[in-house]
Formats: sequence, C-alpha cells, structure tokens
Amino acid sequence: MDIKLDNINGVAIVTVGGNINMDNCNELRDAFKKVLKDGKTKVLIDLAKVVFIDSSGIASLIEMFQNLEKVGGKMRLCHVNKNIIGLFEITKVHKLFGIFENREEALKEF
Repeated sequence: MDIKLDNINGVAIVTVGGNINMDNCNELRDAFKKVLKDGKTKVLIDLAKVVFIDSSGIASLIEMFQNLEKVGGKMRLCHVNKNIIGLFEITKVHKLFGIFENREEALKEF
C-alpha cells in the first residue's frame, strides 16, 4: 500500500494506493494518527488507486471517522470504485462517510 499526505486549504488529503487489508492497515492507522497529531480535523481520503479493501481496512476508516468526530472533525472519501462502494453499502458504512466522485466536490463539502 502507498500512502501520500498532502494539505489543501487546511484539509488533510490522504491518498491511498494498492490494497488495504489486514497485512497493511496499520500503515493507514499510522497515517491517520499523524494527521490528528498535526491538528487536522478535516480529512479527505482519496481512494482512486485502491483496488481492494477488506474488513480491517474498513475498520481503520471507521476508527479515523470516530476519532475525528471526537474533536469535531469531518472525513470525506473520493474516487471510490464501484466494488468498494458496493462493499460499503453492504456493510452500511457508506452512511458514515460523505462519498464524492472527485476531490473538488469533496473539498467543497468541508
């Protein structure tokens, strides 16, 4: 998994590539911890390059969402492929996250 952290107008952008699974979800959690440590409360997760996510990856996203909620923050997702959206819908987590087609739309919602 590849993770890149950026900042656009006070929004932390976490760009993830590859698979998010039990073997590497701690890397994603570490990236989220860094974002929170840096004081960012607006987080956009760009999943354009993510092919697969398992339950551990979903748990990592939920954990970040909950940690952000505790500090009054917000999390949005963008570029989520159809298979992953289907998984989010089956597990009902799509109701937690604002899911947008692209970064521009997501950034407007902060």
